[in-house]
Amino acid sequence: MRKRLLSMLLCGALVSTSLMGCGSKAGTTDQTPAADTKTEAGATEAPAAQAADPAGGGTTGTNTFVDGGTEMALWTFQELHVNFYTEMADKWNESHPDKPINLTVTTGESSAVHTKLLVALQSGTGAPDIADIEIGRYATFLKDNYLLPINDVVEPYKDDIVMSRVNMYGDSEGNQYGIDFHLGASVCYYNMDIMDAAGVDPGTIETWDDYYNAGLTVLEKTGKPMCAVELSDLFLPQLLLLEKGVQYVTEDGQPNIDTPEHGEAITFIRKMIDAGICEVAPGGKFHCEEWYGHLNNAGVASIAMPLWYMGRFTDYCPDLNGKIAIYKIPVWNKGDTRCVLQGGTGTSVTNQSANQDLAKEFLAYAKLSEEGNRYIWEKLGFDPIRTSLWDDGELTHDQNNKFIQYFRTNPFDVLNEIRAEYGIDLTAPNISGAYANVRSILGTTTYTNAFELSLDEDVDQLLENEQASVIYDE
Repeated sequence: MRKRLLSMLLCGALVSTSLMGCGSKAGTTDQTPAADTKTEAGATEAPAAQAADPAGGGTTGTNTFVDGGTEMALWTFQELHVNFYTEMADKWNESHPDKPINLTVTTGESSAVHTKLLVALQSGTGAPDIADIEIGRYATFLKDNYLLPINDVVEPYKDDIVMSRVNMYGDSEGNQYGIDFHLGASVCYYNMDIMDAAGVDPGTIETWDDYYNAGLTVLEKTGKPMCAVELSDLFLPQLLLLEKGVQYVTEDGQPNIDTPEHGEAITFIRKMIDAGICEVAPGGKFHCEEWYGHLNNAGVASIAMPLWYMGRFTDYCPDLNGKIAIYKIPVWNKGDTRCVLQGGTGTSVTNQSANQDLAKEFLAYAKLSEEGNRYIWEKLGFDPIRTSLWDDGELTHDQNNKFIQYFRTNPFDVLNEIRAEYGIDLTAPNISGAYANVRSILGTTTYTNAFELSLDEDVDQLLENEQASVIYDE
């Protein structure tokens, strides 16, 4: 019997990881999460032991106290974000001395934080002013006016940022509720030792057919598979689907697993598996110790993931330093857009904030200002959504930056190539409605059946069965 989803909130198969350790200015508990306690946003999830009370029992940080400052609380499921928010609160106070804030940032394990937040919002008491909400769970919180529209504070920044990373956390009426940390542009990371040994130039790979044929050469010359696919997460198939303009949910949020395009994506990955050029990732996902060790030991020639995955290499793959080159992703057909956006965290202001306008202003400043986006790149290693920074040579070619040092090619070169060819109206996931439910099914049964357990099963029948297994009540 297939696993079935009974709760929208507790469903997500979680992904992503830490780029670096993080503390805070005051009251911080220094704990290092295990490598597989991850979230899709691309940062470290707080340890489970801290999850009992996100409002007081987890890792907590505060900015420098200001007499007369407005008290404000923020919950996050990512320990890495504590320093970001407290640093930005200090910068806010420096530039806005007439309305200072005293910000307390608290973390906890992802499921516990999201559950506690939802309960607080449903009960009408106990919620923070501001909250980080993981992309796969976000639709749950758009109900019943739990979150405040932020259109007014986003407006001054709209010409400076990639708006799809705000609009995706919105509704059908054009209201915006959340702001992401990063662009999340998907790219291909190539191990150039393997590619050079095979005599394959990644710059010549334009389509997935090119990628497949290159994989055959790599396998023949080196014995290495070209890539891997996850069972408990969705990055590679979602990438293939988004390139086709197809989402896991319809525009009105209904499950959309059973589509011809999804079948084509699965069939292509199966084809690569059958040819020996794609393997199931050790550990079943791209965010666990088994996979990191395999990747570090040159187990595969490439991996397609968002730019925020750079931190996985710098943190977990020291032996690949100077060997990894970043290129644009392949496409189904020449001329297709070679960029889609994946992963994310929507930060929002709750309807229980006692200082709603101030909370909204601070949120926009922290995540949309130049100061905030510099921190996001320099300290977190996320590709910033503020596009003016992509042309800032001091930032993009800083040889002291660990990401610039590590990779053979410059990530901002890829971003600027994408912008030159396609602009910045890039394709982001539709996370509305049943997305959380669908994502759970994909990560618990669909891709295990597709890529490991039932390789001979008819794809159309598989997807029909999986779609029927999604329980979604609007």
